[in-house]
Amino acid sequence: MPKDLCGDWIEMREEGIGDCTVLRHPDSPAVTPSRMPRRRLCLHQDGAVELHTGDAADRLACDARGQWRRDGDQLHLTLPGWDGDYDIDALEDDLLIITRH
Repeated sequence: MPKDLCGDWIEMREEGIGDCTVLRHPDSPAVTPSRMPRRRLCLHQDGAVELHTGDAADRLACDARGQWRRDGDQLHLTLPGWDGDYDIDALEDDLLIITRH
């Protein structure tokens, strides 16, 4: 897996299947406009994580804060609504696919 997890990742609900969550880098051409506000995970190098969602005016608001860490091909999140362990199924420059255990 060539890329570091740090950075912003936008949840693409329409691409997720079953327990898989598909996230894309904000600059990805695959991120198209959506009628529903998209959730964004911001993974910081110090292990902090923030969950942001868009408000009615498309401004990002921080909904929750927590911690994250990576162990090989696993992502561990302590974040309201996202608590748990995830397998990292794919990690590319603009794509992250995770599956909850």
